[in-house]
Amino acid sequence: MKRITQHGFFLIEVVVAASVITAVLLLLLGAIQNSVEASQRSLERTQVSYLLEEGAEAVRAIRDNNWNTISSLTTNTTYYLSWSGSAWSITTSPNTIDAFTRTVVFSPVSRDVNQDIVSTGGTDDPGTKKVVLTVTWNSQSGPKSETLSFYIANI
Repeated sequence: MKRITQHGFFLIEVVVAASVITAVLLLLLGAIQNSVEASQRSLERTQVSYLLEEGAEAVRAIRDNNWNTISSLTTNTTYYLSWSGSAWSITTSPNTIDAFTRTVVFSPVSRDVNQDIVSTGGTDDPGTKKVVLTVTWNSQSGPKSETLSFYIANI
């Protein structure tokens, strides 16, 4: 007669299997969460890139329409871009697109004797402005911003 000496072994197998399955599921959930967060960050960066590019094109369109609109603005002041349905304009009223705020600042440009742009010294070039576009937003990890700087001239 054979004695059964494996009392409770099945129960241990069930506990071990449940532990392995739980560990695998937790790892999968963590991977899915990381994937969703990376996807969200990628979407935000794409939207910001488009808003910066659109802002640069808007400033160029305003320049093409009437340089005096840009040259008459107070330098080093924060402005906002606004679409009226038929044309771009520059306003002092904040303009939020979804969760993003786009600002634009115009700065004077100085040139040296060789007509190269310099940061200090030189003479003022009223036909050229430095443009700094900034998009700010609140992400899950806190406030973020991206900036695009370029020069625009009266052509």
